[in-house]
Amino acid sequence: MHAMTGVKQQLPIRTPELSLGRVGTTAQDDIDESLRLLREMQEDVNAHARIRAYRPVPTVAFSRRESLMPEFAAASVAARGLGFDPVIRLAGGRAVAYDQTCLVIDLMAPLALYNNHIAAFDAGATCFRDVLRDLGLDARVGPVAGEYCAGDHSVNARGQVKIVGIAQRAMRRSRLITACIVLETPGRLRPVVDAVYSAMKLDWSRESLGSVRDEGVQGSLDEMVHELVTGLQQRHAAWALPQTASIQGVLE
Repeated sequence: MHAMTGVKQQLPIRTPELSLGRVGTTAQDDIDESLRLLREMQEDVNAHARIRAYRPVPTVAFSRRESLMPEFAAASVAARGLGFDPVIRLAGGRAVAYDQTCLVIDLMAPLALYNNHIAAFDAGATCFRDVLRDLGLDARVGPVAGEYCAGDHSVNARGQVKIVGIAQRAMRRSRLITACIVLETPGRLRPVVDAVYSAMKLDWSRESLGSVRDEGVQGSLDEMVHELVTGLQQRHAAWALPQTASIQGVLE
């Protein structure tokens, strides 16, 4: 079993600002709040990176592309039938189910920090991997067989189970890297993904979905959230502070 380490290192310059906790009462309220912060960043010529983190209400987040598919209506009905609210998320990818046993983290940064989405994905995924390693996980970047919302920048444990799903959206002068981290054993999530993916005619493997708890991390959910958020804000903030000469001037 792994105890949380509380690793302390020197803080980076311009530590990302933090918004912690839910806003409003519905899943849509939280989507709207993230969009508000991204638009606020667009209008601020001196904006720098920030983190928004919250434990969500039961939600199935679909991409806008999925919302235009003929299977979307049936998938939404399936989600609601299991007590999960269907919403259209800001980023792309495939449908994702999450609830209060998960942590949604939105990494927001000025668009100019990265000149392409792959570089931004690489930086974000690496930082998520490293903060999970601080908790004692054998965390790696890359997909596992049969995972939901498959992507090259998923973060897995032991190369066997997906722990973090990552998606992205680039907007005018702002960029969102959004992630869902499964904290507790995902017993309630698996039937939801089963039902939604069946309706969407997508394949996945139940065994591919893991959690931080199943990898042996001790402590309460609040303690896990604290370690993950402070890790991304303080110890592993390279996603917000890319160290390349071509963009150093943006940070000064």
